Amino acid sequence: MFLAANVIFGVFSIACGASQNMTQLIIFRAFQGIGGGGIYCIAFILMMSIITKEKLGTFSGGISSVFAIASICGPLLGGVITERSTWRWIFYLNGPGVVVALVILFFSLPKVGQVKLNRETMSRIDFGGGFLSVAWSILLVYALQEGGADYPWKSSVILGTLISGIIGLFLFAGWEWYIAKKSSVVEPIFPLRLLKSPALTYLVLTTFCIGVPIYMTIINIPQRFQVVNGVSPIRAGVLLLPMLVISPVMSLVPGLALKNYYLYVPYGIAVGAAFAVIGTAGLGTLGEGSTIPTKTYGFLILLGAGMGLVMPISVMVVRLIVEAKDEAVALGAQNMTRVLGGLVGLAIGTAILHQKIENELPTVLTPEQLSSLLKSPAILASLQPQQVVRVRDVYARSFDLEFNMAAAFSGLSFIFGCLATYHCVKIAKTIDPNDIFNAGGPKAAAERKNEEKKAGEV
Repeated sequence: MFLAANVIFGVFSIACGASQNMTQLIIFRAFQGIGGGGIYCIAFILMMSIITKEKLGTFSGGISSVFAIASICGPLLGGVITERSTWRWIFYLNGPGVVVALVILFFSLPKVGQVKLNRETMSRIDFGGGFLSVAWSILLVYALQEGGADYPWKSSVILGTLISGIIGLFLFAGWEWYIAKKSSVVEPIFPLRLLKSPALTYLVLTTFCIGVPIYMTIINIPQRFQVVNGVSPIRAGVLLLPMLVISPVMSLVPGLALKNYYLYVPYGIAVGAAFAVIGTAGLGTLGEGSTIPTKTYGFLILLGAGMGLVMPISVMVVRLIVEAKDEAVALGAQNMTRVLGGLVGLAIGTAILHQKIENELPTVLTPEQLSSLLKSPAILASLQPQQVVRVRDVYARSFDLEFNMAAAFSGLSFIFGCLATYHCVKIAKTIDPNDIFNAGGPKAAAERKNEEKKAGEV
């Protein structure tokens, strides 16, 4: 499946680059996202299957560092491509990377716990749940991405896809409940019983909320640097380096602390969320003006530190709070909710920006200029100097308001993070220190303890 996810990601990345219209690009991006999501989730699942608990922290931090670096290098590389080449190379570049990854995986991936596909195993797959999961997420993502951009929020296209996505989500939940109750063969793609775990529920909510500031910073801060401060796309990406440097460094800290300070590791979720609150709130105070305030870099460092702590720890504690058979589902839920949180944040941010433009610039720009600006800030190059100043001021106030909104989500992530930390530590205290972070959570730990006790009696 890991190899298949890489192939899907690579093929549809190239298809995105070769797309001839927006409809093709959206469809290919959806399938590219399926492959990318599979790569992210399965990487952690394989890690948990292959390595021992002693190396769990190191490898979790390492993989999280790689993803953190890649997430922040994206805007940097995107700036270079935008300035020096065509946008299509943003997608084409994934092709060679996937080929290299496939070669490495083919020769190095161990054959651990492989299951042969036959009639029996196929009968256990939740095809209905898989279809509904893809359907509601694609509809919802499309509405959030296109609303306020290519279509007005009140348009029938956006309202239709948004409502259909929400209905699909409820149908998915109902189907999963039905499968769990009525079928003894099919395994639900997302067992609703997992929501009975307070630790996992709060962890997923934390991940959703912190996805808002993470994605908004990666997408909107470079845009702010370009539009408000007038820097080039390349320099806008370079200015994210404070976040790039600190995030992978902080991702390694939980792994180093896991062996000797395992009870304190879950606290990193709350600490990381607190860093995110301060960093995001600070980015909402940058104000107007062409000069980038020095404090911007400090806030980026704080947000990067928070991201670097929350991401690997949220992976580590999954092994602590769920059974081994549910680890893949729990990791997948975290990945989906983080991305969904980011999309919700970006959608709200776009709505704020468009409202600001429509309310404050009709007296400054012509209707044609206003329409062009709503589609892209590239029109700035053709405006008069006094118009550019007014537009930049509106963008600056909009970005401040957007990050105030993101700070509110960061605050929620801190609250949920504290609750998740409390329940994770509570579970950790019930498990023998020598058995902590082994697969299967407290239930499996208790079973192993009973088996050891029986063996000792014999």
